[in-house]
Amino acid sequence: MGYSIYMKPKKLYIMKKLLMGFLSLLSYCLLGQLGNVGINTVTPGSTLEINGSLAAQYRLVSADYNMSITDYYVAYNGSSAGTITLPGAIAAYPVQGHIKGRVYYIKNTGNFNVTIAANGSELIDNQPGAAASSIGLGQGWAAILISNGNAGAGVTWEAVVINPNNAINTIIGMSSSSTYSLPSTANFNSGIPQVLPFTVSEVQINQGSTASWDAANNRFVINETGVYELDALSYFGAGGTTGSSNYIGVNLGITKNGTAAANIIAGTRSNIGQLIAGAGNTPISFHCLVNLVAGDVIYLTIYRGSFDTATGTVQSQAPSGVSESRHFTLKKL
Repeated sequence: MGYSIYMKPKKLYIMKKLLMGFLSLLSYCLLGQLGNVGINTVTPGSTLEINGSLAAQYRLVSADYNMSITDYYVAYNGSSAGTITLPGAIAAYPVQGHIKGRVYYIKNTGNFNVTIAANGSELIDNQPGAAASSIGLGQGWAAILISNGNAGAGVTWEAVVINPNNAINTIIGMSSSSTYSLPSTANFNSGIPQVLPFTVSEVQINQGSTASWDAANNRFVINETGVYELDALSYFGAGGTTGSSNYIGVNLGITKNGTAAANIIAGTRSNIGQLIAGAGNTPISFHCLVNLVAGDVIYLTIYRGSFDTATGTVQSQAPSGVSESRHFTLKKL
């Protein structure tokens, strides 16, 4: 059994007028000229012009996160270093499903380093320098990333990294009148580097620095590729140390991406007389220029040459009248 709707001519006329009015209003609001769309304007000067406010997705994360199709602005404030991974390009432009032109805003609002990683073999173009599989964001840094439409290996994202304090790219770590004894004299005597630690309260980090402090692992994390100037100073004492050698050969240096002797990239050596070391503190320091890549991690270490046979404890400590037992500075040139 079929149904039909009968509408009186007068009501039909009113409905037509309302529909025409609505279409006219919609045309007035959206179409200012052929090819351009305007919202709240009849004279759009661009393909899309909005005469008013605009809202987009805002997401706050505190752990590793994979960016999705619904994301726009993501802020990271985790209690440790984290990684935000960009989506992979499903298809190259102009195939359906491409992400060419997609824009992401990412900001590090926390106190720990954030790594933005490309998907798989894809790369991020973070000029100056060669494209990279990941880039680092220091405290307060932000990045704007735009997909160029490529898929597979190669550059798929263009990045604009915003450092809020470009004028000062230095982090400083120091201790105040503290004493650090090597955890293992046996390791020290066999030439295995020991990390000289800093506590969070002893490290000063400039906002937007080109490196970050990873307190959990006692190391500095490089956020930006370039040439860095490094300075280190420590006072050593060795009360009661004895052995067949008259000297204690102390090596102060930095290691990159590991703490073994093979990872040492810069440093110096001081042959300290046992009697002098046992009676007081002897300073040892170095200054160097090192090329570092974003993502590198570096440590301040000490160790002793294997041919020195002295036994006992060697300490890094603050002598009388000196407020610092260890001092380390890092600056991107």
